[in-house]
Amino acid sequence: MPPEEQPCSSLEPAMLGVQLVPIPVDAFLRAALGPELPSGLCNSADSWMIVPNIKQNHYTVHGLQSGTKYIFIVKAINQAGSRSSEPGKLKTNSQPFKLDPKSAHRKLKVSHDNLTVERDESSSKKSHTPERFTSQGSYGVAGNVFIDSGRHYWEVVISGSTWYAIGLAYKSAPKHEWIGKNSASWALCRCHNTWVVRHNSKEIPIEPAPHLRRVGILLDYDNGSIAFYDALNSIHLYTFDITFSQPVCPTFTVWNKCLTIITGLPIPDHLDCTEQLP
Repeated sequence: MPPEEQPCSSLEPAMLGVQLVPIPVDAFLRAALGPELPSGLCNSADSWMIVPNIKQNHYTVHGLQSGTKYIFIVKAINQAGSRSSEPGKLKTNSQPFKLDPKSAHRKLKVSHDNLTVERDESSSKKSHTPERFTSQGSYGVAGNVFIDSGRHYWEVVISGSTWYAIGLAYKSAPKHEWIGKNSASWALCRCHNTWVVRHNSKEIPIEPAPHLRRVGILLDYDNGSIAFYDALNSIHLYTFDITFSQPVCPTFTVWNKCLTIITGLPIPDHLDCTEQLP
């Protein structure tokens, strides 16, 4: 995944320069919850990435990871001013992606912007590719990204469909099956008035709002979880706990009407567990 590049906000340099100190919030919280207080973290050189000798009133930080929270502190080298600035917080967006038309079932049509998929019996013939979904009962399409690290959030808008599946799959997942029907995929599914979450053909009923219109998906690859939410009402629906062994790809199946994906989003604050920690 390409790292994000974010410009830092304008800084007032000290007479002899400043040090810009970014630190991932996850690392900060681990130290805060350990035997040392947060103030002890400031004295640990191993915890800081230090950028010395900044002479300008701005600085661009490179290599920030998607879906991550950072703290920035500007610390003056000279002793005339305060020891350091107030911490500045930055939250990077999740990995953006689109639908992969080459993977779409022959009876699905992907929009020109590759963000919407719909059932289309009249769609033109498509050439066979190894990536394409092929089953009579699996009208699927995959995203154009494989994720192997980090935390990522995206949403799916349900535009009138009453038969669909939303989830993730390994590259090795069979293309002739619905997602969730094998050990290589996980899905939230609706079939008319029945909602289930499914993995390896095991189904667990869930009870979302009757008119679920937008589903949020939070993938935490490093900690092994896929969580589904009613995005409009901020309601948790279900979480799979997983030990991932391969990169995963967002995957979608639709039998009627259409689905639209919204990607490249920040993780909402109410879903970010770090917000609840001191």
